[in-house]
Amino acid sequence: MIHNASIETYRTPVGAVKKGEDVTLRLFGFPEGTKKAEVVLYSEHMHWEYEMVLKGKFCEKTVTMPLSSCVVWYYFRIWEKGDCYFYGAKPGLSQGEGMTVSDMPFSFQITVYESDFDTPRWMPTGIMYQIFPDRFCNGNPQNVEKGKSYHEKMGREVYLHENWEEQPLFGPLPGKQFYDPCDYFGGDLEGIISKLDELKRLGVTCIYLNPIGEAASNHRYNTSDYKKVDPFLGTNKDFQRLCRIAEEKQIHIILDGVYSHTGDDSVYFNKKGNYKNPGAFQGADSEFYDWYTFDEEGNYESWWGFQSLPEVNELNQKFLDYIITGEESVIKHWLSLGASGFRLDVADELPDEFIFLLRETMKEKVKEYALIGEVWEDVTTKESYGVKRKYALGKGLDSTMNYPFKVNTADYLLGYKTAYDMQEFLLSQQCNYPKPFYYAVMNLLSSHDIPRIRTTFATSMNETMPSREKQIEYVITSEMDKRGAKLTRLAMAIQFFIPGMPCIYYGDEYGMHGFMDPLNRGPFFKNDGETYQEICKITSLRSAQKVLQTGYALFFAVNEKVLGIVRFVSDERDVFGEKCDNKALLMLVNSGDQKETVRFDLREKKEGVPEKIHRALIRNIKNSVMEETIEPFDYQVMEL
Repeated sequence: MIHNASIETYRTPVGAVKKGEDVTLRLFGFPEGTKKAEVVLYSEHMHWEYEMVLKGKFCEKTVTMPLSSCVVWYYFRIWEKGDCYFYGAKPGLSQGEGMTVSDMPFSFQITVYESDFDTPRWMPTGIMYQIFPDRFCNGNPQNVEKGKSYHEKMGREVYLHENWEEQPLFGPLPGKQFYDPCDYFGGDLEGIISKLDELKRLGVTCIYLNPIGEAASNHRYNTSDYKKVDPFLGTNKDFQRLCRIAEEKQIHIILDGVYSHTGDDSVYFNKKGNYKNPGAFQGADSEFYDWYTFDEEGNYESWWGFQSLPEVNELNQKFLDYIITGEESVIKHWLSLGASGFRLDVADELPDEFIFLLRETMKEKVKEYALIGEVWEDVTTKESYGVKRKYALGKGLDSTMNYPFKVNTADYLLGYKTAYDMQEFLLSQQCNYPKPFYYAVMNLLSSHDIPRIRTTFATSMNETMPSREKQIEYVITSEMDKRGAKLTRLAMAIQFFIPGMPCIYYGDEYGMHGFMDPLNRGPFFKNDGETYQEICKITSLRSAQKVLQTGYALFFAVNEKVLGIVRFVSDERDVFGEKCDNKALLMLVNSGDQKETVRFDLREKKEGVPEKIHRALIRNIKNSVMEETIEPFDYQVMEL
């Protein structure tokens, strides 16, 4: 028997569906003697069992999806000559072809999302660039002195690097017991403004900034004041000017929203007494006291046990008013200065209700504002603190940081997984994610929280890294770096060819190296000009070809090393039904160290694509049967 959840012959339609939509499920290949077949569907709030209609060698059943957004799981139950057995998904794969088992099976997935869900169209058509502000560029040296003076008056430790090319501080300062992220290089908002033209030439249409609010650290995730730019970076007027000039160049600015905790040294908590008005630490007289949870001894709940990060109750009405709904709320404040949206730090630790309210409030002002979440797993099946999260189903996030893409891409190119594995991963996101979400997902290879991709490939270490001490001492040889450059080129080619919004972590376009935090947050450095020229070719292709932005995607593996991706428009309409010229581009990637000559027939490659659209693709291309040769560690792009 066979059921392939990614092909319309077996499931119509494939992929995520809107709530209340009909889905037809078919199971083929019944042996003689089959008496009955049933499909079992369930979610956290429903359990349905339907007898299927037998039609010779196959059976089918059309089921109306729930009227509320959720994830529905299903499998088949078959009776044959008195025996009962099951057909379900293969372990770890909720899409694709399944398997017959004698005991309870794994289930296929149907994501059911809100009927009116949409995301800003500038996201799938654009290119994002992530900046860690202190480490990008200094445009006004006076900000360094102003920042140093301000923070030192607060009694905070400040260490200024004398040389831009120094390594970030990675251990305690002399005479100190613990590491403190108190070292600064002097990057500021004026420096970002000075680089906007250069970023525009790279194809950048959106800049995501790590936190810029006042804080007692260089990373600024321990917020001191949500509404004030840190003096090291400049002023609120500087931010407003950045947004205005960026808008003139058609570049959006996304800010980091850190709303699960504050800093203890802040306007809100004021543990160190640095601020004039009482904070929550001073007692119940503080207007911010209700944000936090104290016990009878005065101990307070903190983020992951870090006492410097007191945790807030995100659903406290006073906190909601201050951050979201009030006339002068934090989000309204930054949006009024020109921001185009927010990336939510630790989104899976924020209640869905908080995220829903934030989205609703933002979209009431401007529908095209963007809301991106930090989630490290499949965003449709994420469960945190015993709650199945619904922030990707239409009422919450527009997009998420696609860490699974980085992990699977690196594993494939390093040889830890095959092209078949990579195809299955790409197909799973294509089918599990709601279409508006999938085409806006933030596809990254590096970030401030993981090693830089060039280092990952040079060392052949993906998810497992040595200790910080060993990372500091680790020497990347020239041969290792050459390998890192080759594989980074392939990874970025894939990144810019698949649906979603590709994101470049500052300096990756020049092949910067960096292990884990804080070594991945080094000052911007033009390490490799050849890499930059190669990346410019990739970004130019992405920017010039609408088919790479909102066209359909077809993923397939030719053999264990060679991955194929077709991006196409075949009926003069893109995936959103908007007018677009017919075109088909094929990318073949060879992750191996041997030349590969491959032969394949695109008529047989159907997974994840509507049947009607696939037939039109085959009609429009010159030849569906292809034979190509790809060099080792190389990729090629061709028009079909």
